[in-house]
Amino acid sequence: MAQDDTGVNGGIKGAPGDSPWATRIPADQLPKVVQDQMGGPIRLVRNDPAAQPPSDPLKAPSVKADAGADVYRDLPIVTIQNNWTVADVKSAIASHMMGMFELSGQLVDSIIGDDRVQATLGSRISGLFSREVIFEPANDSMAAREVCDAWTAHWPQFASTAAMTEMSAYEILMGWSPAQLVWDTSSMWLPYMKPWHPRYTYYHWPLRKYVALSQDGQLAITPGNGKWLLHSRHTDYRAWIWGAIRPVAEPWLFRHFAMADWANYSEIHGVPIKKAIVPASSDEVQRDRYQQQLATIGGRGTIMVSRGVQGTGQDWDLEFAEPTDASWESFPGLIDRADMNIVLALLFQNLTTEVKGGSFAATSAHMDIRQQGIQADNEAWKLDIRNQAARPFALFNFGDAELAPWTRWDTTAREDFASNSAAFTAFGTAMQALAHAGFKFDDQDAVRQFASTRFGLKGLPSFSIGDPVVSGGGGGGGFGK
Repeated sequence: MAQDDTGVNGGIKGAPGDSPWATRIPADQLPKVVQDQMGGPIRLVRNDPAAQPPSDPLKAPSVKADAGADVYRDLPIVTIQNNWTVADVKSAIASHMMGMFELSGQLVDSIIGDDRVQATLGSRISGLFSREVIFEPANDSMAAREVCDAWTAHWPQFASTAAMTEMSAYEILMGWSPAQLVWDTSSMWLPYMKPWHPRYTYYHWPLRKYVALSQDGQLAITPGNGKWLLHSRHTDYRAWIWGAIRPVAEPWLFRHFAMADWANYSEIHGVPIKKAIVPASSDEVQRDRYQQQLATIGGRGTIMVSRGVQGTGQDWDLEFAEPTDASWESFPGLIDRADMNIVLALLFQNLTTEVKGGSFAATSAHMDIRQQGIQADNEAWKLDIRNQAARPFALFNFGDAELAPWTRWDTTAREDFASNSAAFTAFGTAMQALAHAGFKFDDQDAVRQFASTRFGLKGLPSFSIGDPVVSGGGGGGGFGK
């Protein structure tokens, strides 16, 4: 058989004649030959979920019917691990890293019960949800504004405080947090979030999907399909790697060990032990009566110690046995260090809830870092709510997912208002001085652009340029319309 000069359909020019690759292979036999050479079935790249281009799950033909199907029944949480050892925590983190969340989900439930963790999580979450909510239409069309009005009206029911707070807490610690979207179809299609505990989930590596374990079987979590909302500040793939559970787990565990050890130390040494001194030759009845009398003082234990002989100057006496070193200081030191590690992981800075002074500049720097964290949370929620909840809402009710509005919180730092006010005042003063000096600007749009890029005065209202006001009386023009 003639060799193939191209080497495309099975022939390699110049190959030995007895090699199967040296002759043209019929098309129907080629897959089998290649499979034998490669040692297994061929898997084309386009079938790899990780290589798939982004697709819109709302384009599935049955998306509306699937979203409005029966509510999935989650598994009731009736048992939980709450006595954690170092080995238990390491095992939970190891399985968490592999995409199995049974143990890490229970660990998070325990960690959330810590007072330092609760205070820090509460500070971070309320730092966003206490802000004003802003709704923005997808565009300037009447249809987009209509969708935005309908979404705004439903928002208080959709964004219940309990659901969003729970999802935020688990997202911060686990790296991601899922919720089932339950639809009320009695009038419009109105979504409600039902958080799904991450304990009953795992990551299916070949499918590149999270899978929820339910009473109705295993359910693939597909964000944006109208049935699921998966909240994360990171990419869906291996989002759990960024969960704060990894840096928080050990400080949390050591903190509780230190508190338990400190409590034991205080129990032993908090009230000194009474040491009753009695003569070695004293009467046994007198010794017993003496010890019983001392035992009633303070309600704590008394020990009897013999010393000397009666009548030698070392008679009956009472001393207190208590530690005199500063070993107890290791307990609050370890607890403070663990507190700082926890706050650092959750708030991105080490300014704890117990501020004990420090420079204003340092405090401002810490608050700037926290503000950036709040803005990152805001951006994540903005994208997830729009792409996974508002788009199905717009499609199911108005027939066009692209009309979905944007939802965000006003995360402008309060310090920014004072800064912007000062910049606006300085800008106005400069414009007035230039006008009185004879300067005239020909293009007000260019002035607005200059003020925006150079001074940060974004959104400066439109104005006109005219002659300056004459001092002492009337005058035309000015900078306002």
